[in-house]
Amino acid sequence: MSFSDETLVSALREYNRETARSFQKLHPFYRGRLADLAYSRAEEVVRARPDPLDVCKEITRIFSRFDLATESALEMSSYMGSQPKRYSSRSMKQEQTNLSTKSSKIRKNIRRYLNIPPAEDIVEEEFISRKVGKKKSFIVMETKAGRKITAYDSAQHHKGIRRKKFFLISNLVIRSAIDILSYKGFFITLTLPRKFHISSYETAKKELQKRWEKITKGFRDQGIIVLGMKKIHLHKDETPHLHIIAYIHPDYEQAVRQIVFENFINDKHREEEAFKEIDDHEAALAYLLRDFCRDDDDATYCDFRFLGLRKGFLGFWDEFYKGNFDSSKLSGFSHEGLSKAKRILWDTKRRGDALFLLRAFQNESVNELSQWHVNSEHPDLTDAEERSEPFEYSTRNDRCHSLAHKRRRTSLVNPEKWQISKVFRNLVEWNQEGAIHTFSHLRECVDRRFLRTRAELALCRARPPPKPSDTNDRFRIISGEREVLRRPV
Repeated sequence: MSFSDETLVSALREYNRETARSFQKLHPFYRGRLADLAYSRAEEVVRARPDPLDVCKEITRIFSRFDLATESALEMSSYMGSQPKRYSSRSMKQEQTNLSTKSSKIRKNIRRYLNIPPAEDIVEEEFISRKVGKKKSFIVMETKAGRKITAYDSAQHHKGIRRKKFFLISNLVIRSAIDILSYKGFFITLTLPRKFHISSYETAKKELQKRWEKITKGFRDQGIIVLGMKKIHLHKDETPHLHIIAYIHPDYEQAVRQIVFENFINDKHREEEAFKEIDDHEAALAYLLRDFCRDDDDATYCDFRFLGLRKGFLGFWDEFYKGNFDSSKLSGFSHEGLSKAKRILWDTKRRGDALFLLRAFQNESVNELSQWHVNSEHPDLTDAEERSEPFEYSTRNDRCHSLAHKRRRTSLVNPEKWQISKVFRNLVEWNQEGAIHTFSHLRECVDRRFLRTRAELALCRARPPPKPSDTNDRFRIISGEREVLRRPV
């Protein structure tokens, strides 16, 4: 049993005035838990009933573990939110959001330093209850049927939309990696050493991010392409750890394991549990999104990242999904190509092709597959042809011409490119990275006339036509056609 607040404050003022001021800034609930913790530790040290001075020494030791950011804002532990009327002003709403986020971080760190389980923190529970209650009491709009939409309903609606978006893109990544690239899926769990379980949450999160950046650098240095998703989850003591769904080429599995456990040595002894092959991909994704955007910690539980997608893809996706094909974020894509990707998006058999059509991947060698495998339907080969070796396809152009009449493509591509696309798809199953280099010279031969046409059109657009009086120009562009002029003698 600890001493009363008055007794401890009086003793702390005599022992250390700065500690006394910090002690008084805390919420009464945290003051009581801190006093109990200090009393039990002092009792273990003196092996008898401690006096107030012994408890004050332990309180000072506990405060010495606090990080500077938490210690300088201890009064935020008592923040319970603004009044509902302040919700009507946009500036006040932003201020409330910033204060709410800051106070939640302070209380989270106090719980970590005082060994308080989240379920026992009555201050945080009261804060969440008030926050949800204020959102439910604020009416955003009223429908024609008379139904009142509250701020809480609106927030839950937007969270649901965001969750569905991430779920759909994740499924596209999974289908692309498994069905097209023939990658293997692994569920990776990465944790921090014991010393980060007693540090601040921000320190543990920065260390987690630092180690993950070293892992991604190792992947880049070895040319390993990794697709997937990652999300931060929390232990029972609110220490962050990483859950990752990663899809990699089977040949690089051992290299990925080595890079991962070089940076997370503490997980090496539990390698079988930390690095599992995925059997049920839908269940793994559901586990990753199980606590997405909870009310108690939006900043942590909404942090969902994709691996292997190009920078700014989520903004690109929003415009594409809404059908705003004239948006500047979709520049470089034709309306026909975007419409085709939108149709494929809901085709369960070809759903993984959508990301290739949108060139969504960060690695250009993966995006190159869209020109060969996904860009349009390819002629189907017979069973005998399917079992033949790849080099037999590349040397028999007569077979390409024989297949040309069976199915005509709507886009302007010659029959040789059809066959190379099929050969390229077969070769991808063995070595996706080497396939592009193997067929680079054939691709140049096939696309030469198209590249020349593009270059000529670009030249016409980039340079204005010369004046009729200027006879020193070798070429004159008239009505989009080229005319050769003789130089004056």
